[in-house]
Amino acid sequence: MNVVVAKSAGFCWGVRRAVELARKTAASGATPVYTDGPLIHNEHMMRRLREAGVEECPDPAAIPAGATLIVRAHGISPERRRRLESLPIALIDATCPDVAKIQRIVRQAADGAATVLILGDPGHAEVVALLGCAGPRGRVVTSPQDVEALPSDLGNVCFVSQSTQPEATFEATAAAVTRRFPGASIVNTICHATRNRQGELDSLAEDCDAFVVVGSPASANTQRLAQLASRLKPTVVVDSADQLDPGDFAGVATVAVTAGASTPDFLIEAVTARLQTF
Repeated sequence: MNVVVAKSAGFCWGVRRAVELARKTAASGATPVYTDGPLIHNEHMMRRLREAGVEECPDPAAIPAGATLIVRAHGISPERRRRLESLPIALIDATCPDVAKIQRIVRQAADGAATVLILGDPGHAEVVALLGCAGPRGRVVTSPQDVEALPSDLGNVCFVSQSTQPEATFEATAAAVTRRFPGASIVNTICHATRNRQGELDSLAEDCDAFVVVGSPASANTQRLAQLASRLKPTVVVDSADQLDPGDFAGVATVAVTAGASTPDFLIEAVTARLQTF
């Protein structure tokens, strides 16, 4: 079976930066090193980081004084940042710069008394942090239908997006915001890596019979990528190579492999190698 790997598959630059920062910190001899929750949404990568001396910490208040804590790539709210800065630890910020830019936009809009509408997955770490930046002026929407259900007296409105939302969803929801709130500020904050990854599916679909999407079930952008791929061609979603079943590829001559932004290269390479044996 012929295997084609998407050029955009795997780590985006923000995730790669966070992982390299964690590894560099551990290698420098700074011990112990912790992350404030999972640095990225991939347990295979987190396991390798643990082997390198980086541990995930569910409760920063419990880590020893003098330890180093790394802020996850998804970012944190201003309130949580103040709490962490009050602890007797060294704090290193691995927030994706694209996410940090969205946080600045949200803070400026909220400081200007605008209602901030955030297109995103409720409960996702990035969205939770953005809500924290907006304070009481923030609201999460997931679709044009959510916008239609909003009260009409929101005043000035600023509309932004979680960095990994689908472009089509953003455009449809932005149109609904403009209809409901003429004059609203619309800021497309979907990152370039997400646009490239999702946009590449169309060209790959022209030359393949099926997709394989590699990534963690905990990764929202991986699952979203899989949904988009499945609209184009039969799609198999796996967390690792050992989940591949040859029976899923009967009659498939060419398969295209893509992966979420938190999927490391070693998983993509293992999946590709196994597919080539089918």
